Amino acid sequence: MKTRRQYIPVTDIEPGMVLGETVQVVEHGLLSMVLPPGHLLTADNLNQLHAHHAEYICIDQPDERSDEQIALDTELAARRVQDIFRDCKLDDPTLLSLFDQVMAYRTA
Repeated sequence: MKTRRQYIPVTDIEPGMVLGETVQVVEHGLLSMVLPPGHLLTADNLNQLHAHHAEYICIDQPDERSDEQIALDTELAARRVQDIFRDCKLDDPTLLSLFDQVMAYRTA
């Protein structure tokens, strides 16, 4: 089954969702909570995330889009990034790096 990685607010999390990336919550400069990628979230985890004031997490959700729809969505995202950077001088290594990172994130 295909999955799609999404960043969502902690307030939208539901038990049974699967973490797409490691969650590390730091409070007062100390690591107070760590959950690994692939972890199946429980109601207790949700309470802990709220208690530790986490804001967003990355989850993996089933992706029911067709391959054609995924290709179309990717193309539209790439066009949007190109439009945002249309007036930038991409011969500047810093801007080019930013462009590449945004493009990679938006078209993944």
